[in-house]
Amino acid sequence: MKSFILGVSTCIFILSLTACSSNTEICSCLAAGKKLETFSSELLQREATAKDLKKMKKLKADQEKKCADFQTMDGAKMLELKEACGE
Repeated sequence: MKSFILGVSTCIFILSLTACSSNTEICSCLAAGKKLETFSSELLQREATAKDLKKMKKLKADQEKKCADFQTMDGAKMLELKEACGE
């Protein structure tokens, strides 16, 4: 029985670490998305230069990289993690 309780406690601890990690990652994903959105909005107000297009590609790649793990996440779970980021 003690080994069972120890095993369950270990699993809960590991899951809590994983949840914190996912939360940090989703917050990074959301921040990258906001940067991309802000820059895109700026470009709609003026004509884009070659430098702007290069920056846009970099921001898009960063956002895709940081959000890759969340592309197929359940919507309810996504909203829960988003709230934890202060969104």
